[in-house]
Amino acid sequence: QTWLKQVRELQIPCSPDYTFAMFLGNPADVREWNMQGLPSDAFSTENGVIVTKSNRWPLMIDPQGQAIKWIKNMEKHRNLKIIDLQQPDFLRTLENSIQFGTPVLLQNVQEELDPS
Repeated sequence: QTWLKQVRELQIPCSPDYTFAMFLGNPADVREWNMQGLPSDAFSTENGVIVTKSNRWPLMIDPQGQAIKWIKNMEKHRNLKIIDLQQPDFLRTLENSIQFGTPVLLQNVQEELDPS
């Protein structure tokens, strides 16, 4: 809200009902995300935009499991691989996914990751 106030003070043209999610997101995409399990509140929608528009892999802190459900539903048609650091073959699965371009969901990440 602070920067929006400054934009108006500097008389930079801006929609009066500007929102981050509607600027970078597509309402049809947001509706699809909601059907796939993403909550419809503004915070979740903004996070959905960040996840889908980012150039790198997003880190999602998800204590309620909502993001995991959404990602699983959103990427299931692309052969999503779900790995956990406790799995003995997680590194092989990760390497294969990188090689073949399939999405990977690494869940239950702790504070530190093994650099291998």
